[in-house]
Amino acid sequence: MMKNFKFSTTAKAVFSAGILAFALTGCGSDGSDGEDGEDGLVGKPIGSVSSLTSTITSASVDENNFLSVDFKLSDPNGVAVTGLTLADVATISFGRVGSADEAGEDEIVNPSVDRQVWLSYFNKDKGDGYFTGSDYFDGSKSECVDCFVDNKDGSYSVTIDKAIDTLEKYDYVTDTTNGVYMSIKTSNNQSMTLVNNSFFYWIPATDVIAEKPLQILANSDCQTCHRAGQAGELSMHGSKHNTEEACSFCHTDYNSYSKQDEDADGNAIGDAYEFDGSIKGMAHSIHTTANFSDDGVYPQMTSNCLTCHNPNEDFNLTDSWKADVDTTACWSCHSPAPAAEAAGVPASHQQGANCFGCHGGEGRGRGAEEAHYGLNSNFLATTLKVEFNSMVVADDATEIKVNFTVKNGEELVAINQIDPRPYKYGGFNSAIVVNGVVADDFLVNYQKVGYDTFTEEADGSITSIISAANFDITTLIDAGSTIALSSQLHVCSKKGVVSYCTFESGDGSDKNDVLNEDAPYVTSDTFYFNQDGSVVEESPRIQHAEMTDCQQCHTTEITHRYSNDLDGCASCHNGTRATSGGEPSNLAFKVHAKHYVYDSSGSLFFKKTECQACHGDDGFSIQAIKTDAAPVAFGKDDIGNLVVSPQSAACLSCHVPPYGLNESTIQHIETNGGVVGTIDSLGVPEADYDALNVTEACSTCHTDNAILEAHSNWGGN
Repeated sequence: MMKNFKFSTTAKAVFSAGILAFALTGCGSDGSDGEDGEDGLVGKPIGSVSSLTSTITSASVDENNFLSVDFKLSDPNGVAVTGLTLADVATISFGRVGSADEAGEDEIVNPSVDRQVWLSYFNKDKGDGYFTGSDYFDGSKSECVDCFVDNKDGSYSVTIDKAIDTLEKYDYVTDTTNGVYMSIKTSNNQSMTLVNNSFFYWIPATDVIAEKPLQILANSDCQTCHRAGQAGELSMHGSKHNTEEACSFCHTDYNSYSKQDEDADGNAIGDAYEFDGSIKGMAHSIHTTANFSDDGVYPQMTSNCLTCHNPNEDFNLTDSWKADVDTTACWSCHSPAPAAEAAGVPASHQQGANCFGCHGGEGRGRGAEEAHYGLNSNFLATTLKVEFNSMVVADDATEIKVNFTVKNGEELVAINQIDPRPYKYGGFNSAIVVNGVVADDFLVNYQKVGYDTFTEEADGSITSIISAANFDITTLIDAGSTIALSSQLHVCSKKGVVSYCTFESGDGSDKNDVLNEDAPYVTSDTFYFNQDGSVVEESPRIQHAEMTDCQQCHTTEITHRYSNDLDGCASCHNGTRATSGGEPSNLAFKVHAKHYVYDSSGSLFFKKTECQACHGDDGFSIQAIKTDAAPVAFGKDDIGNLVVSPQSAACLSCHVPPYGLNESTIQHIETNGGVVGTIDSLGVPEADYDALNVTEACSTCHTDNAILEAHSNWGGN
């Protein structure tokens, strides 16, 4: 029988050392070191990553005009990614900076032939004298067997088997900025498509790396609307081109070809016409058509150039849209294609002419900047503003006296420069809006206090008397609410200059009288006052989103009004609001419903379940909705509003029948303290709500992380 021995720590160490020495002796070592083995690979196989970053490190062109590119591949943490193949190199495009006249015919680049444009080294003949810069190398179609090198460390080299071919329009030039665009498109082990676009600019003659040339706008200017990961992202031609910079490599200024529109059955519609395939021509045409069509998704007037052309002091061509040197840029909007005409885009008065024969420059008509911005209501919308100076509640609560000032920059706007016409649906075009806030919501429905209550004071300010006989201010006062004031004023202007309002006939007292000027909305903040008249500096409401998030896409063009904050919208579209037809009209429902927007191909443009697009880091959190907050109207019947408890209402603003809401879901909500009603009639009568002693527990399980996870894989169905 084996005996058990107990060793001390020291004894164990000595014993172990002896065993180790014995083992080494048994190896028969001759005392000399062997050869070093290969270093172990530090990196990840491409099948294990969820996103890629490619970095072009160098580029060169050999004596036969074949391009070579060296690049690295990594994950977002900088760890090398291995296992890329030539077939995964979806695109390599190549070109240089040149003058516009190098591309050929003057009418294409008229009138400034010496301006700098991008010239592709891979042109494609489109027939009938048309050509484009849209040819490129595609690794999946390449037949070369030795042009791709995997260095097994996350670095790669490729020599493309595609010679420079400009269709003999211009030459390969080494002493100017050349550039390479590369798109990697592959998939991982979970069948997730991975796409990354990278760029490299250099001067071949000196082998010096250069900055990106011809910088007009940033990728982010497009991606504020075309957000990555959404169905409306930039992901063209097999989803491999997902940046504006990528588009510019092929859709060069001289891109042009004959196009024939077709119906759904593939039959030709109308005559063939010349199509401007440049990036500016396509972007202008697409957004103009979308703006005017019934199902268009463009949320801003295309004439507001600054929606896309955001100023950027780091870009050398950020102001190119107002340079008045490129007639084709004008034609891309003012000479609409048949498809645009069918959508209702207005035709220009001289389609195809040299616009700068009449426009731009001293002594001529408005140029691009004045016509589209400086002398335009789009510009006025950013300089006009309303400031509420004071609010006084009468001692007997029969009226509220409000004083406000309208300004254009620092200049006062007079009362007879404000549109006085009656509104076609009742009230007046120009009005202020009054409401009160209690329990994180506004108390009463839509209340426009019109122009007929305005009186101009000696200092140029305007006073409005809001009478309890005409408006429901008693509810606001009795509830002890914080009074909220905002504007829906229109200021008359001629070509962007504030003017006195004039009409074709009469004095504007007839709603059908035509105003001889534009009358843009005045940009308005919401102002808050305690009932003793003291100013409340910040909104008393929880802000679930910021207007700046909306303005990323909408700029100043928001339906009904120009507003700088969401309270300006929620004051009318509040939790008491239902349409005359009994449908929901609260802000969450209206906004979420509007972002179920489809483009002409039927694809979902904006995934409203990508919560952070509008709600920032945590604005979507239902934990922020107080359990004692006011209920939300989801329609009305003969008795009155039908309301839903506030946390449940946040979910129901999207999840209405039949999507995601059935009787068992309603039972689940109500078991956990919510109030929904029934599928046939969402909500319960408002008069019955308080008796239910509602205490919701939704946020206990539906935490912020749980909400994001539940929506992360939503497919747009």
